[in-house]
Amino acid sequence: MASSKGATGPQLPEVDLGFFEVFLPYEILLAQRRALVWGTTPDDQLPRLFVGLFLVRLELPDGSPVPVSADGADRFGAHARALLRTVLRDSDIVGSLGGHEHLAVARDLDPHQAYTVAQRFLAAAGRSEVLAAADIRTRVGYVVYPLSNQPNFPPREWGTLLDLARRFCDADEDAGRVSGYGVLRGALAAETGIPETDLVPLIFNDPESLVKEGIIRFQRIHLIVAT
Repeated sequence: MASSKGATGPQLPEVDLGFFEVFLPYEILLAQRRALVWGTTPDDQLPRLFVGLFLVRLELPDGSPVPVSADGADRFGAHARALLRTVLRDSDIVGSLGGHEHLAVARDLDPHQAYTVAQRFLAAAGRSEVLAAADIRTRVGYVVYPLSNQPNFPPREWGTLLDLARRFCDADEDAGRVSGYGVLRGALAAETGIPETDLVPLIFNDPESLVKEGIIRFQRIHLIVAT
């Protein structure tokens, strides 16, 4: 998934929340249309139909947000986004959501690569002397969308999918300096056929039962880094 140009090549464009408000409904709708075309085809036989929403949060050891400097400089956020770019392709999107949150959108994603994207980024964050010197924790929560073979989640409610990613940022609070947790559809999602309008609230309320039934699955990234 890493860009062939590497960290020293041309940088991906910097975007912000305003861009995501326009871009994400379109990207989600595109993923829905693709999923409907391919129907109940098993995930391992699908082309790259998915979109990965990787929410990155920078925290102090007590869990509070990393503050922006008095002059508005976003030194640590810019550093985190630069690390993200090293593990993404040129067609993917990286930007700031404001404050201590940042978002990477991996387009045309093979769902089996989602773990690799998160793992490579967290490994880079774990090696970062900039983040280590400031004792900053890096959390990643991600959603690989669509979550169902009946992808009817309203695209304009994309913020709810980010809220889901935020929830998974908190799933491994005691994991040390870097941690990641993600959700994607499970092996039996097609058989159960739960529409996303019903499924997404269930993921918030009782995700463990959905995992047990094979409707969704979790991915956990936990790396041991030097302190």
